[in-house]
Amino acid sequence: MQIFRVSPDHKVSAAFLDNRRLSKQVLELYQIIRVCLVEMDIIEGNSRYLSHPIVKHVYNEGESYLHDALYMLHCMDEEHRQRGGKRSAQFREDLAQLEDTVTNYRHLFSTDAIPPFYVFKEEKIYGDQAYTKYLELLYSKWAQDKVPPRCGIKNISREI
Repeated sequence: MQIFRVSPDHKVSAAFLDNRRLSKQVLELYQIIRVCLVEMDIIEGNSRYLSHPIVKHVYNEGESYLHDALYMLHCMDEEHRQRGGKRSAQFREDLAQLEDTVTNYRHLFSTDAIPPFYVFKEEKIYGDQAYTKYLELLYSKWAQDKVPPRCGIKNISREI
């Protein structure tokens, strides 16, 4: 599980991702938010992924950054749809329900932005250097991909 953030601006991070990772990012953010809601006894489900470093970071010991996580999900989903990405009607419904739940319980969540955090294998980095590490990780993954990435990298790389 990963949150690819190459910038504090979620729209910039979304535009930077390749199509495959962008689509996966929407699903992973959805799952992260749900795990936090389950752990807070707001919804029913499984919270076994709470031990994952990224999920723990967003959960923030019960002071979850769900406002910002939901905004990031929206930015990623919007970029995905602008590129022609599709989602099932059921998943669209699930996203709407998730938004309603986060909105209805907003008083329980931190309004702060998710602090930058990079985790890959055993390496963990907090702070602005996390953005650079995610850039390096993405370039490394793209170099290994068999299919060239389709993303906004040429348009926004100067902004980062």
